[in-house]
Amino acid sequence: MRVPPLHLLHDSWIPIRRRSGARDLIRPADVVAGFDDPVVDIDWPRADFRAAALEFLIGLLTTAAPPPSNAAWKAWWRVPPSPEELAARFAPFAAAFVLDGDGPRFLQDGSDLGDEIVPIGGLLIEQPGANTEKNNTDLFQKRGRVEVLARSTAAIALYTLQTFAPSGGAGHRTGLRGGGPLTTLPLPPVDASDPVEPPLWHLLWLATQGALPNAEREPPFAEAPERTFPWLAPLRISDKTGVATVAKDIHPAQCFWGQPRRIALVFEPNPDRIPCDLTGRIEDVIVRGYRTRPYGVNYGGIEHPLSPWYRLKAGAEWLPVHPQPGGLAWRFWPGFVLSREGTGGRESRPATCIGLARDRLHDLGVGRARLRLLGYDMDNMKARAFVEAERPLFVVGADDGDTVAKDFADLVAILVASAVEVVSVLNGAIRLARGRDGGSGVDLVTETLWATTEDAFWAMLDEGLPKIRTGEDLSALLRDRWLFAVLRPVALATFDREVPAEAMITSARLAAKEERGRNGEIMAGELGRAIEARRKLTLALAGHGAEGKRLFEGLGLAVPVAKTPKARKSLEKGAA
Repeated sequence: MRVPPLHLLHDSWIPIRRRSGARDLIRPADVVAGFDDPVVDIDWPRADFRAAALEFLIGLLTTAAPPPSNAAWKAWWRVPPSPEELAARFAPFAAAFVLDGDGPRFLQDGSDLGDEIVPIGGLLIEQPGANTEKNNTDLFQKRGRVEVLARSTAAIALYTLQTFAPSGGAGHRTGLRGGGPLTTLPLPPVDASDPVEPPLWHLLWLATQGALPNAEREPPFAEAPERTFPWLAPLRISDKTGVATVAKDIHPAQCFWGQPRRIALVFEPNPDRIPCDLTGRIEDVIVRGYRTRPYGVNYGGIEHPLSPWYRLKAGAEWLPVHPQPGGLAWRFWPGFVLSREGTGGRESRPATCIGLARDRLHDLGVGRARLRLLGYDMDNMKARAFVEAERPLFVVGADDGDTVAKDFADLVAILVASAVEVVSVLNGAIRLARGRDGGSGVDLVTETLWATTEDAFWAMLDEGLPKIRTGEDLSALLRDRWLFAVLRPVALATFDREVPAEAMITSARLAAKEERGRNGEIMAGELGRAIEARRKLTLALAGHGAEGKRLFEGLGLAVPVAKTPKARKSLEKGAA
């Protein structure tokens, strides 16, 4: 008996978890079903699949059911649509979501891709590439661990690769946002008095866009469906010339349905009931491999509403943010939530969904929510890690006024800049104390300062925002609660941990048995460097010297001045 194709809108294939802990498979429209025990999370066994499934559902809602107004958005927030109503919104797009039918196949190239079949494990971003396997250098990510995928698992693996696609060698294009983009998602608020998990619908609907830029200029979907879903027509091949597909060439919603890789899955029946290697699910159809060719769609300059952006100088091209080694320290957070200018003309702005969600939450009376950060940390073709983290999202709405928004952004910038200055001073002090060959690992040491001060940073913003709204002066907050109570003690404690004076004194005393200087003084160069380095660090943290002056002026604090010429000369000499 012929097994019908898997239809990604009509069939139940997305694994979910309900608030009660019950697990199930649903079709996309059923995300709003059963609100007495609502769907609260995606239940794929991999973090990248879960992230991709969220983007799939947000993209589907943005494409098929965008709220025409804030009132319409608020109505569905308070009373979600029925599964039948949502399914009716999806219905006009049904032809684009057939995974293995006789016609166009979801995110696959229907042209001749040759006879070579690549093992299905190649769809997984962290798997070793063909050259790695050929050269037998797959030391950490081993080949052959995923040989069979259920049809539904292959669907989400394919979407994950097309959405986050890293560099894959000559002609194998990266995703629309480059390889391994960072996704930022606003999270619905949780009532502290009743901290139950919010419905997944609220997360999806909070990030769903209304009218995408220039969407009103597009021809009706029925006239040009390939502008939204590129697999519904011959693919726009980039070939060796690297011809780019830019915003004018596509419907804005294609940002959710990009097709940088030319792939055709190879389906086969499963009479032996072989389970999926990732989910254990047994389905009537399995996938062991796929065909592929290079030179899929080469996207350029197309912005995505779920990613933050930056550019190195005014007038330059905006680029998507990507996770970096060392994780997502709080110093990067402003670039995810605030538009701002940095040093050297660098600018950043948050994902469209963040600004939109902030206005929506403010309208609902929410003062603080959460932000989820998701994405691969890639080193060219190699996945170092999949990053998944949550951070606060402070809600400063339009009716707060431009002054409040600006002053809050200024406070954030001051806190970041002062910590950067302290890290720089601490870094220099440790290098000085360790001598010429002691610089190795200092950057890693000072990186810990960001983790140590994170809770204090959020506390400063919690305390500072109400003061900004009431027009209070922030000088005491920045001086007493930030510089003196957080940055200074953390920096000194870090220095003392990395440059232990007691051990140096013991070492110097042992050395003194063999060598004594004039007047019987112990000559210990290492100890002398450590003392001098700590003295310079202490002076800078007290506002003295060029570094201390920058620190205090950046915080808007009065720079201390020595009261006597002798004291001034001593301080200047020590802090030079």
